[in-house]
Amino acid sequence: MRHHLFALMICLVSTAVEAKARGIGQEHPFAAEHIEGLPADVRRAVLTHERACGGKVAATHYFAVSIATPAQSFLSLHYEDFSCPNRGTLCTATGCLHEVYAGKGAGYRRVFSVYAEDVRLTNAGGVAGLEVRRGGATQLYQWNGSSFAPTRR
Repeated sequence: MRHHLFALMICLVSTAVEAKARGIGQEHPFAAEHIEGLPADVRRAVLTHERACGGKVAATHYFAVSIATPAQSFLSLHYEDFSCPNRGTLCTATGCLHEVYAGKGAGYRRVFSVYAEDVRLTNAGGVAGLEVRRGGATQLYQWNGSSFAPTRR
């Protein structure tokens, strides 16, 4: 029994050392690099919030989520995953700001903005969609080629 316990401890220490060597757990949850890696048009728009936030901004890995359809790419920004000293500028009682950008090539433009509990991009058969959750209810939207329009279930 003592031999098995010793072997287990050696295994755990070895795994922890290996994980640290690979950088697991060393990334800061909120980092400026998650904003710096955004497309230029989107990054400029995000950085406009810096002054209202009252300090340097940073974001988590899941601040920006993207999908691609055959026609274009979409990027959703989730401001609940955004570090802002003055949270009231981006989050209210109804939820935090969520923005969706559409892009082809290098250019992106904002095509949807809402304060909500969550926004989820979908891709059903090559057509982009949104699931917007607020007030405990989910509203569905579908990309019509120029904007997201509400759909019926």
